[in-house]
Formats: sequence, structure tokens, C-alpha cells
Amino acid sequence: MHDAWLIGTILVMLVGVLGTVLPVLPGIPLIFIAMVGYGYAEGYQQMSLAFLGVNLLIVLISLALDYAGTAWGARRFGATSSGATAAAVGGLVGVLVLGPFGLVLGPFLGAIGGEVLQGRKLEDALEAGIGTMLGLAGASAIRFILSLAMVAFFVWRIW
Repeated sequence: MHDAWLIGTILVMLVGVLGTVLPVLPGIPLIFIAMVGYGYAEGYQQMSLAFLGVNLLIVLISLALDYAGTAWGARRFGATSSGATAAAVGGLVGVLVLGPFGLVLGPFLGAIGGEVLQGRKLEDALEAGIGTMLGLAGASAIRFILSLAMVAFFVWRIW
């Protein structure tokens, strides 16, 4: 029974790693849920509350990275504070309206909309939108690395 839980947990974690680059899957939260499930199955002997607490912190940081990365990218490419804020809000609204695809499309459209509302030319607004996408891509790369670290620490912890 223990081996089945372990294999299932690692498979779910691998799907989670994919989810850090595919917007349709909740990558790092999925990895954490797999850890909690494995902890439950093994009576929280190896998956201590401290270990899970550290990983929960990583989950929260990764979620904040999405919004910080988009805002940073927008600002780096000349967005006003309104454009950067609209990019972050666009990410939230995008997820609510378009689901996981809104996480990518929402910040892009938000940055463009925020810049146009500030009276900037469409060309400048598009540049801010592209910067937003680059910031989101950077955040995705960091999330990917964090997901690999979480899986590696899990494997190290149980062996």
C-alpha cells in the first residue's frame, strides 16, 4: 500500500511540475497537495508539519510571484503604475473570467488597458503588455525551479 501511495504522489507531483509551465494546471499547489496526501497516508511521520509548513510558504510565495512578476515586467518595459496595477488586476480578473488561460491573457490585456486609459499611445501600451508577458515568463521560470526543488526535497525526505 505504501508503494502505491508513493508512486501516486510522485506522479501527481510530476503533473504539478508541468503545471508550472502550462497555465491549465495549478502546478505548485498540486505538488503541495500531493505532499499532504502522502503525509496523511503515512501518518505524518516523514511529512512533518514543519516540512509541510515550509512547503506551504513556498506555495504562497509562488502565487505572489505571478502578480509581482507581471507588475515588474510591465514597469520594466515602461508601464506607468496604473498599467502595472492593471496588469496585476487583469491577472486576477482573467482567472475568474477565462479560467487558467486568463492568468496569461488577463495581465497582458490589463497592462494595455491601463496604459490606454492613462492616455498613452497604443504602441507604448503594447510594449507594456509585452513587458508584462516577459515578467510572467520569468515568474514561470522561477516557479518551475521551485517545483523541482519541492519534488527533490520530498524525495530526499522520504528516502
